[in-house]
Amino acid sequence: MKHMKGLTSFAFSVAVLLTGNVLADDSLSEATYSLSENGITQTLTPSASHGSVINIDGTDVYVGITAWSDTGNLSSSSSEDTKLDQGDIKGWSEYGNVGYGILNDDYSWGGDSHSADNYNDKGKDDFDMFLLSFSEDVTLQGSSFSWVNGNNGTKEVTVAGLSDINSFSDSVESTWASVSSSIVAGTLGHFGIGSRDSSTKLYESKFTTLTNSAKYWLVGAYNTVFDDSSSTYHGVGFKLSSLDLAIQKSTTPPPAPTPVSEPGALALMSIGLGLLAYRRKRRV
Repeated sequence: MKHMKGLTSFAFSVAVLLTGNVLADDSLSEATYSLSENGITQTLTPSASHGSVINIDGTDVYVGITAWSDTGNLSSSSSEDTKLDQGDIKGWSEYGNVGYGILNDDYSWGGDSHSADNYNDKGKDDFDMFLLSFSEDVTLQGSSFSWVNGNNGTKEVTVAGLSDINSFSDSVESTWASVSSSIVAGTLGHFGIGSRDSSTKLYESKFTTLTNSAKYWLVGAYNTVFDDSSSTYHGVGFKLSSLDLAIQKSTTPPPAPTPVSEPGALALMSIGLGLLAYRRKRRV
């Protein structure tokens, strides 16, 4: 048993020598992207030459923001339109904070006005959503709003990460239903918006159940096409002020052990076995 124990220990040592890779641990780097301070570039494909930027723990992440809506047809009260159209993003100041709303084809100062909303228009609910494009995969952790309107309890915001943005073009007949096929698993949810904070004068929402990352994210008023069809959260509008972002950043792995080539390892094992056999023979 003593010789067997020595042989097992030797074999384990050789196995350790053959193991040359050590996996790096990932850490989460976080930052807040203020739309007014970091800037807005209305582009689908942000880059160093065309896009706003935020530095997250040494990594420059370029950001593009566009706005999309399915809108009713103002020329006829009986006509409905589910096709996605690009809207314009405009900022307004509220209690010293700048928040951004969406001016779409249904814009008016009465009903579907200057917020990102899901107000009823022409007999249906239209959904306004910001599309955020990033140069890196990010996770959204929360957002803040300078202005919130609507009396529906928790005032829900819908968030969804996308694998691609091929559906977003004024020349493509896209709908929210067709966009939903690109939603990344672990990135869809709806979250309540809290009361206005007395110190910051902002409303906040925490995206607590999102578990995955994506380069493209939709943030908008509760969207029943993506979520369930409950009418509980209809009739809310807001102006987006900031987003809490996180990226996965790999830590530097420790130096890996110097690997031993397979022939060398076999030679070592042969020598070890020979020594064990020699010692056993001498004792006999």
